[in-house]
Amino acid sequence: MIKALFRTRFSGLIYHNWFKIIIVFIAGQGAVQFVQLLSGFFLIHWLSVEDYAQYSIAFAFQSTAQVLVELGVSGSVVALVGNRINDKAVLGKYIKGGKFFRNRMLFVVSVICLIGFPYMTWQHGWPIHITFFLLLCILLNLFFSGNTAFYITPLMIHRKLKDIYNIQLTSGIFRLIFLWIVYLLSIINSWIAALTTCLTVFYNGERFREKSKDFIEEPVESDPETRKEILNYVKPVIPGIIYSAFSAQISLFIIGIFGASENIAEVGALGRLGQIFMIFNMASSTLVVPYLARQSKKYLGRKFLAILGIGLCIALTLITIGFVLPEPLLWIMGDKYSHLKGEVGLLILNSSIIFINVLMWDMNCSRKWLWSWIPIVSISSNILLQALMIFTMDLSTTYSVLIFSVILSVFNLLNKILVTIIGLNKTKNEINLLSEE
Repeated sequence: MIKALFRTRFSGLIYHNWFKIIIVFIAGQGAVQFVQLLSGFFLIHWLSVEDYAQYSIAFAFQSTAQVLVELGVSGSVVALVGNRINDKAVLGKYIKGGKFFRNRMLFVVSVICLIGFPYMTWQHGWPIHITFFLLLCILLNLFFSGNTAFYITPLMIHRKLKDIYNIQLTSGIFRLIFLWIVYLLSIINSWIAALTTCLTVFYNGERFREKSKDFIEEPVESDPETRKEILNYVKPVIPGIIYSAFSAQISLFIIGIFGASENIAEVGALGRLGQIFMIFNMASSTLVVPYLARQSKKYLGRKFLAILGIGLCIALTLITIGFVLPEPLLWIMGDKYSHLKGEVGLLILNSSIIFINVLMWDMNCSRKWLWSWIPIVSISSNILLQALMIFTMDLSTTYSVLIFSVILSVFNLLNKILVTIIGLNKTKNEINLLSEE
């Protein structure tokens, strides 16, 4: 009787805590996302088509470089720490080990940016001073983002979501106010908009580092064994991460090569609509990954399917809105982009498929279903598909580039489904072996 009562109260407490976490996530991430969306859509209105094209290319380079610098190292901390979250020394040594790899990749990626970005801007005849300032913003963002990548992890592990969202919301609001002021002064341009992103990243990183001090004890030097463990964890997926770094911005890169500045601005503006999926992608990494990482193998398949079912319902709802009611989304983008009715539906379709891709990837990673053959199969087949489409499609228009992206996203989703099926089948066999013993 007493045990049953205790079990009931304890279970109720667990559900209450999870309900509270979900509410904080929805409110906090929703507020942060709303401010980011406002900033993004105001930039669409405030920047000229030429300036927005420049800003979009810089953003694509910055996003790609950010992934290449990290190479999944900062994300590995959660999985490698596991249930030792209260051991400050353990958490600290993994963060220090991750920073060891990041600092070395920072130099390599910076050199790539110094060569690649000027080449891209030279094709469109953009002024040298614009190229210089945008390139400087890209490099500064890479340098500052290290603190954000690693020191947000202890706060996420310990579910300090309020602290995370307060910091992000504060910096986001100040960025929006600053952009509004420079717009009123008629001095807003592409590199000023990019600079505000750097300052935001710098502020967030410093605040995260300060807040995380209560949860980590970071050693002076990284431990070779820890570095080896981190490298062994990320090694199977490094090729996939490198490929994903470029494929995530493939639309802007392709239109940057084959299209005009107007097309770049259109693809960039449409990409802002895809930001509505960021809250769902964040939910996957913030809520789903820690939840599934702690689950036992029993009933794992049911939990996978339940989470995937919720994701599919969200995606189908947004796809319907994108094709049936595109007008509100076009109104948000403004008169300069009001002719992109068909493109809006394709953008939402592609973003929805990518969201399901991210969800399934996060679920697979949470169970450490990272096998060496995965990048070989997925990347080689993706490169072949992309090469085929590049040589057979006219990729000089915004619409055709979106079709290109949708085909790639569907193909990537099929790869994720294959890995999930193999992982669940492996788990089922392990359960059967245990029951037989």
